[in-house]
Amino acid sequence: MRVIESESKQGAYIIIIIGLITAYFGFYILTGIVLLVLLAWLFFCSSKLINPTMPDAIVSPINGVIEYITCNQDCVEFSIKARMNGRIYSPSDLYNISIKKYHGFYFLRTSELSNQLGMREFMSAETTLDGEKLSIKIEVLPRMLRFCGLYDGKLESLFLEKIGFLNVGLLRISIKGQNLKVLAKEHEKVFGGSSSLVAIEKISE
Repeated sequence: MRVIESESKQGAYIIIIIGLITAYFGFYILTGIVLLVLLAWLFFCSSKLINPTMPDAIVSPINGVIEYITCNQDCVEFSIKARMNGRIYSPSDLYNISIKKYHGFYFLRTSELSNQLGMREFMSAETTLDGEKLSIKIEVLPRMLRFCGLYDGKLESLFLEKIGFLNVGLLRISIKGQNLKVLAKEHEKVFGGSSSLVAIEKISE
């Protein structure tokens, strides 16, 4: 089952108004093209609902492609380039959530300059996986679209709950804790709410 994201409704209304105007003036071929654009817009800005299950790993918060993975002692960071379907899922049961928003410019492409001067949002939270306490940080760098970002004002979030929206841009998620095992690979496609990123490695005594 697909659900139309609330963030996409404003754009859909604009497309509908354009379609009504073209139909009023008798431009029926153009109206048909506008309707096709509307269907494409609604498809790419909708999300497939996922049935919640008890996670045995930290999952990807968003659909996209992993650009790179950085491992540093007890911390793993994933940089994920978002695809057109932009719902951001809670990667696990999160608590002690805090969000910071930094104003900046909106760039069309990802670059070193956009990473430094672009608009960005940070979420820091804690979670527990297989008895291990983990710290999670999510950084969102939206491109072009102002309605993208993280939801503010929540202190806790359940697994697979919607915590934000990012249609075009970059999402970085870092997980810090003990005995982390990386399950994903660089340049691999990941699906929000289902693709596993990190699990706890069992240490045999």
